[in-house]
Amino acid sequence: MNLDNVLSPRGPQLIAPAGARMVYGSLAVAFLLGLLPWPAGWRWLVPDFTFVVMLYWNIHSPHRAGVGLACGLGLLTDMAYGTLLGLNGLLYVFAAFAALSVRRRLENFAPPGQALQLAPIFLGKELALLLLGLAVGQAAVDWWYLAAGPVAALLWLPTCLLLHRLAGRPAAAPAATAPQPQR
Repeated sequence: MNLDNVLSPRGPQLIAPAGARMVYGSLAVAFLLGLLPWPAGWRWLVPDFTFVVMLYWNIHSPHRAGVGLACGLGLLTDMAYGTLLGLNGLLYVFAAFAALSVRRRLENFAPPGQALQLAPIFLGKELALLLLGLAVGQAAVDWWYLAAGPVAALLWLPTCLLLHRLAGRPAAAPAATAPQPQR
């Protein structure tokens, strides 16, 4: 058994970390995508693109996208959408903390498995946003906006595939296999 291959991976097994330009550029594009003038009849289906991309970078590049960045992005989202200042900031921080807490486990799953495990975070964010909006007396609260949570979970797979491709990561999560005996 050759321990050198197990202890020091080479080639496609060794993944370079994403650059700052890639992380912050993709977050900026996601933020701008959320600001597009979506049709009023479809707005309840539009997920928070910034939130999805932020969670991706929390899992795959936590040294570049942490809780502080989540708070800043949440405050920026509050200002852009006209919601109560700090509402999205608080929810982004809680979600980033949850994603960072389970990131090692999530890295072992392929994107569809990650989407399934992150679905409660996506739905929980939308539900908390709705309930906190009701608590502070926002007039325009619609239960249909909860659909953005499952849509964000469905959006996780194409987001992962695109950002994996752009960052130069392998498309599928590495499977934990036992070393093959040498012949």
